[in-house]
Amino acid sequence: MRKKIIKICMILLLSNTMALSQEKLIPEEKSWLEKADTYPKNGWIYFYAEGKPFERGFQNGYLLAEHIDETIEIISYYLEKTTEKKWDFYRNAAEKMFWPVLEREYQEEIKGIVSGLTRAGVIKYDHIDITAYNGWIELAWYYLPHTKAHGSCSAFIAAGNATPDGRIVAAHNLWYDYMFCRKWNVILDVNPDKGNRFITQAFPGWIFGGTDFWINSAGLVVVETTISGFEGFDPEGIPEFQRIRKALQYAYSIDSFAEIMLKGNNGGYANDWLIGDIKTNEIARLELALKNPQLERTFDGYFTGSNVAQDPTVRREEAGGMDYTKMSSSPHARWARWQQLMREHYGKIDRNIARRLLADHHDSFQQAYNPGSRTLCGHVEYDPDGLPEWDWPPFYPGGAIDAKVTDSEWASQMKFFAKFGHSCDIPFLAEPFLKAHPQYEWQKPYLIDLPSYPWTIFQAKNYSAMLNMIKKNPP
Repeated sequence: MRKKIIKICMILLLSNTMALSQEKLIPEEKSWLEKADTYPKNGWIYFYAEGKPFERGFQNGYLLAEHIDETIEIISYYLEKTTEKKWDFYRNAAEKMFWPVLEREYQEEIKGIVSGLTRAGVIKYDHIDITAYNGWIELAWYYLPHTKAHGSCSAFIAAGNATPDGRIVAAHNLWYDYMFCRKWNVILDVNPDKGNRFITQAFPGWIFGGTDFWINSAGLVVVETTISGFEGFDPEGIPEFQRIRKALQYAYSIDSFAEIMLKGNNGGYANDWLIGDIKTNEIARLELALKNPQLERTFDGYFTGSNVAQDPTVRREEAGGMDYTKMSSSPHARWARWQQLMREHYGKIDRNIARRLLADHHDSFQQAYNPGSRTLCGHVEYDPDGLPEWDWPPFYPGGAIDAKVTDSEWASQMKFFAKFGHSCDIPFLAEPFLKAHPQYEWQKPYLIDLPSYPWTIFQAKNYSAMLNMIKKNPP
């Protein structure tokens, strides 16, 4: 009861702080906020921003201030526990490597976030904090020499004879730690003053997606899965979070997307990018390694992602942190399952089948129903055969925390299905988990239940499918 009273008091205090800060807003700032929009829905937080870089950043920082503050607190705690580096390390690295190479547009957006936070009463962060926060995955799992890249996410993109109408279908789910992924729940809808409009999934206070699932107004649909065990980082390069943000804001084709992603590639957040262009119904896979990037493309078939590098050279020279002979591993098992499902549903893959596939619990290594880290709908690691499945420790509290699906018809309207929590509707319950696995007691301050919410349809605000808005070439 006492905890409940304290929580209510904190909410009232935050409300009063926000009310006081609202009174201090100048007319220009109020006009910026009038353009923005945010609301909670089925576990998600929809957030719409528009305008010039600083003002859309201000909207982000002000309207999501409470969530940004909580998320940075969780991330900094998590990083100190898992990498033995305090937040100052990440600040210093971001200030040295990332801030100097960020383009002015994105520097201004980040400065706007800081200004919005300050106006909302959160005064403890500056532009370096927000830069480190946007780039923490690159710094923690690619820049740090003793770490290796985590494999995460399952995805596919299909077109041509693989789908009923020959058009594109894309699906993705995000795999990470439950402790912080519960905050990766912002549907970020950005209508910038220049370039394409885009909608994605992000942490509050991020200027990009990171999960990654994107649709832009030029007709591009993009999903990704990380390359397990990737090793390599160029501190002189451009951070991935700027390159993917710029690609979706300014790319109009698969070629221009790849060009932006390749320029200044620093090896951070090395992914298999699955790209579709609904103007042409062409799909592609950009395996964005640091030394050996590969681009494959087709009008007919599919590409899948499960954290397995496809190119032998990438496996041999850049993904040495993963054992590619261990077929019991999560990435290999999920890759095998994707091939089975793609063949089984070939010619019939649509939005509804895609949603079913993301809830799949078939363990292709065990050839049995076995919800765990070898299934497309990933759950807490379970090891019935004594063989390691994943690069997490046994019973680690993580897995697939969401699912997103779209197709050409919906993407032309910047519209998609999204589900927060496991696709299969099985919730994660923190209290019984921690009792059963006390080795993860260190996560108790932030590990909470992850319910499975219903499938929800999101669409970019006030957006309609107008063919004249989707250009084949930049203006």
